[in-house]
Amino acid sequence: MPVTDPRVDAYIARQADFARPILAHLRATVHGVCPETVEAIKWSMPFFTYKGRNLANMAGFKAHVAF
Repeated sequence: MPVTDPRVDAYIARQADFARPILAHLRATVHGVCPETVEAIKWSMPFFTYKGRNLANMAGFKAHVAF
């Protein structure tokens, strides 16, 4: 079962309309491929960690999303 962080839910909820489904999809994909990942907020954006090390991060911006 994935370890989620409610702060990531809040982060996604406050992003632009176009970005929310993209960020939710990326989140689900990461947890689907590697269920052992743990979510965290670092540097004001969602990070996925694996065995204590940063694996990936994502962010929503005004006109784009980064992964």
